[in-house]
Amino acid sequence: MRFFRFLLLGMWACTFVVRADLPDAQTFPADGQQLLLWVASERGRTAPEVQAARQLAARGVETWSLDFASAYLLPQLPSSMDEVPLQDLEAWLREAQAGGKRVAVYAVARAAVPVLRAAAALEPAERQALCVMLMHPNLYSTVEPLAEPDYLDLGSLAGLRVLVLQPRRSAATPWLPGLLDHLAQQGATTSHVVLENLREGYWARETPTDYEIAESRRMDALLLHELDAWGCK
Repeated sequence: MRFFRFLLLGMWACTFVVRADLPDAQTFPADGQQLLLWVASERGRTAPEVQAARQLAARGVETWSLDFASAYLLPQLPSSMDEVPLQDLEAWLREAQAGGKRVAVYAVARAAVPVLRAAAALEPAERQALCVMLMHPNLYSTVEPLAEPDYLDLGSLAGLRVLVLQPRRSAATPWLPGLLDHLAQQGATTSHVVLENLREGYWARETPTDYEIAESRRMDALLLHELDAWGCK
């Protein structure tokens, strides 16, 4: 059974390298010159994210939505993101850039780790052409109560532009300055936006506030606004 699982993963990985429209990826074509690569968190893709991708495409932003957990049959745990084959993700990024559109990547929670490591593996010119947005990224190797966390080694991010979107009501918000410093030490050019009155994963909460419900319906507008304000649209 274990051999069969690895064989199946290998077959899916081969498919992933050469195709954007994987069984567990969804593509939303558009005629505009912007391509957004939307990478769901380790918890998987949610209905509000799919709706936002459709809305982005309707507004001219082609969107590719990827769910690592489903694509690689991984448990929905942060540690599963360490098992994503980086060579597959590198190929996906290169395929996106080969289309001639301006490419931005949006990754949620622990999915930021394979995205940043794949970006580090790109050639410098390829990396400089990317913009990466991270929603409450989990880049921590260890976390202890009342202590600054230790951060993962991501490789050289020289030339990469990284925007962090951090919900104010997240328990990790006090660590934001250290996280930004860590990204800068890896070579990234960083900026950040604090999202007021929101919690982590606000679009998928079991008991969301009215404000979180409203904001989950306008994620497309949020991302478009931040891309434009950031100069990456």
